[in-house]
Amino acid sequence: MENDRGLKELEQKVFRSYFKDGLWDIYGALILLGFGLTMVTGWDYLMLAFVTLAVILLLLRRRIIVPRLGQVKFSSERQVKTKRSKLIATVTLTFTMLIGVVFFVLFSTNSMPRWLDIWMGDYFLAVFGGMLAILIAAAAYVVGVWRYYVYAALTFIAYVIANILRSNDMEGVPITVAGGIVLISGLIILTRFLRKYPLPPQETSSVSE
Repeated sequence: MENDRGLKELEQKVFRSYFKDGLWDIYGALILLGFGLTMVTGWDYLMLAFVTLAVILLLLRRRIIVPRLGQVKFSSERQVKTKRSKLIATVTLTFTMLIGVVFFVLFSTNSMPRWLDIWMGDYFLAVFGGMLAILIAAAAYVVGVWRYYVYAALTFIAYVIANILRSNDMEGVPITVAGGIVLISGLIILTRFLRKYPLPPQETSSVSE
């Protein structure tokens, strides 16, 4: 019994170690910075540039992580838990996106009730920030990384403040600041990760060649 419990704890520790590189943190930071800087500058192409950079980062993630941590085949129980968590996250994501699509259709077709149109006009950024926070919190639940809950709260607070500052045309500032905080956090975590898990000798020699 104790051996099974120890094995489960070790398995959980290994699973969480795949999210200790800080790259997902940097990914989220780039998205926030894209939103924030686009609002501040009015340059729409910045959002596309930051999203593209974030996608490239994720594509390179495997080449950074696998040589350092290797690949682990988890037990069937862990795989079931992971699938269940992914299902919960998928349902949350689908529900959140569905709400967004409904609001978009109602807005684009001028079919939104007047009271809802006025309410969304007053609180759109806060609502959008709440939806993003829900997605980040769902990700935190799936991978079991507590700092993602902090990012979710930070994102929601930033968008609420942005909603308050809309009248002063400064709504992009708190979102940019939040993105900067997450980016710094991600870079610190990535630096610690690279120092703790250097490339094995054979990987280092192949890279130098």
